[in-house]
Amino acid sequence: MQTTIKKVGFNKVEIDNTILNIKDYKGIKAGDDVVIFKTKDKAYELALNTGLEKWEEDNDLVGGFHYSLVPKDFTGRNNISNKRAKKLRGINEFSIWTQEHRPTCNPKGMAYNPKKDIWLDIYMCNNDHVTVGTSAAGKHFLAGGNSYGRINLKGDENFLYSDFEAIAKLHGKRFITWDEFISSMKGVKEFASAKDADDGIAKHHPDFISKYGIEQATGHNWIWSEKIDDERAVLLGGSRGGGVVAGSRASNWVSYVWGSVWSVGCRFACDSLNPVLKSRK
Repeated sequence: MQTTIKKVGFNKVEIDNTILNIKDYKGIKAGDDVVIFKTKDKAYELALNTGLEKWEEDNDLVGGFHYSLVPKDFTGRNNISNKRAKKLRGINEFSIWTQEHRPTCNPKGMAYNPKKDIWLDIYMCNNDHVTVGTSAAGKHFLAGGNSYGRINLKGDENFLYSDFEAIAKLHGKRFITWDEFISSMKGVKEFASAKDADDGIAKHHPDFISKYGIEQATGHNWIWSEKIDDERAVLLGGSRGGGVVAGSRASNWVSYVWGSVWSVGCRFACDSLNPVLKSRK
């Protein structure tokens, strides 16, 4: 029998006619990931998901979600309707996962795009990914240089495409494709960039959140995509100073994978554990 977890309020979910309210649990704050589990008495409870546990081995673990940074006063804007905005406020409706419906990797900090049947990191890859995972609020962007709050873990050396590949492999994730990016980042303010409002920290920026709750989705950092040949990969989304050269369709097709700069980072994707079967036409 498939588990159903439904968002029923800013900070509430429902499972098997049981309402679970984040307010009833100490220590859970905006930007955290939450798991739902069954106690020995078969009661449902909430707990923080640190991303470090071998959660898939816990038979009592039912599912979870991301308690987003999107505040109660967030309303429709740009290409996001008021109805869609409600799905993103507080608990991100698209981040809800179960043991049957989840990514093949740890679901911490990820949201689901049903159009492409993929899971995507809500936040940019960060410098502390080994400890907190690749998608975490309040962390510095991991990028090719150390300007504007970005951090290059290799110091003065280039942080290469291959370095991001190694991180993706470590966490069981992959690069996003160009068409997946366009689909997942719709909803942002197009032809615009964050400029001085960006400081290289993963946080909520209302004009640059996608309709699936992907934060700082465009106009902050170019991100690497999958390779188009042995030497090149497409850069997507635009940078903080990119002006009109930023948005869900922004791309740079002449980027070589042997080098990198502060304005180039990454955001990872992951396939679904149980892919949705689509009819063939």
